Amino acid sequence: MTPFLWFGVALRAIGVWVIVTGLELGVTGFNALRGLGEADVYVARAYFNQLVAHLVIGLVLIKFAPMIAQWAYPVVRAPVVEEEESPEA
Repeated sequence: MTPFLWFGVALRAIGVWVIVTGLELGVTGFNALRGLGEADVYVARAYFNQLVAHLVIGLVLIKFAPMIAQWAYPVVRAPVVEEEESPEA
């Protein structure tokens, strides 16, 4: 596989990981909302805010991975070399 393809796979994997961590924050927010843990420092809204941000970032990474990879690894085209005409003797 080329670096371009590996980078696209890595972006998608990071996107999935970000979504999973966002879902963990959602569960923590649900627990704080229901009073299943001590929520002295954070309120449940803060966890749900982070959940939304993680979901958006993860979905953007998954959806636009090819475009981001193309930006990071642009296609390099060989320059066109014109041949000079040799003088006829």
